[in-house]
Amino acid sequence: MFGAALKQLDTQRRIIGAVMIREIYLRFGREGIGFLWLFAEPLMFGIPVFFMWSIVRPKYEHGVLMMGMVITGYLPILLFRHVGGVMLVLVRSSVDLLYHRQITLFDVFVARGLLEFISNIMALVIAFLLFYILGDVSFPVDFAMFLIGYLFMFWWAMAIGLLVGATAERSVLVEKTWPVYSYTYMFFSGFFFLADWLPPKLREVALWQPSLQAYEMIRAGMFGKTLKTYGSPSYTALVLAVMTFVGLLALREARRHVEVE
Repeated sequence: MFGAALKQLDTQRRIIGAVMIREIYLRFGREGIGFLWLFAEPLMFGIPVFFMWSIVRPKYEHGVLMMGMVITGYLPILLFRHVGGVMLVLVRSSVDLLYHRQITLFDVFVARGLLEFISNIMALVIAFLLFYILGDVSFPVDFAMFLIGYLFMFWWAMAIGLLVGATAERSVLVEKTWPVYSYTYMFFSGFFFLADWLPPKLREVALWQPSLQAYEMIRAGMFGKTLKTYGSPSYTALVLAVMTFVGLLALREARRHVEVE
């Protein structure tokens, strides 16, 4: 039984890997720098924003390096937007793949999510190195907490992506409102503020958000005890687990409405 489970996992790994390669070729092609666009694309969004913030804002605000706040804030926003964007057409763009019995919507979902995560992490590393050399950021004080927060942010993006991908084909409202929400989301996600900066009553409500919880953990890892943070890994894991379960059920239901010719 154990051997059969390992064989199934290996098969799943190879399927997801093959779908990832297909996605890279479909999105970036074989010409020019090809798959390197996977890393270059988020940098094209992020680097101009980072340089603009470094010019118009002081180096320190609230006693912390401003670029540390910006980089650890903006790149998770990009991750959230991009994951939601590629999942918006998850079902309709996967119909031809579902002709193969071994490939499921879940495989395509995981492959697309992992590509966005790898792309985002590489952009994060490059941006950190660049601005570290310029003296605008320092390395995370608690790297483990930083990583936990970033993984929670990825989980949050994937949980939302599941719900968006599973419902977009059955509701025009989701398809039309998602682009608007993905932009306005930045204002209450935790990108621009820390929970400690909010009035106590507003803070209690704001911390219901998994995104703010993840941001608090990222900032705790980035700046250490110089900031007061409120992240709760256990609460965030519980909420995201429930969202993921609901999303998987919705994706399973969406699969029943896909016709493979």
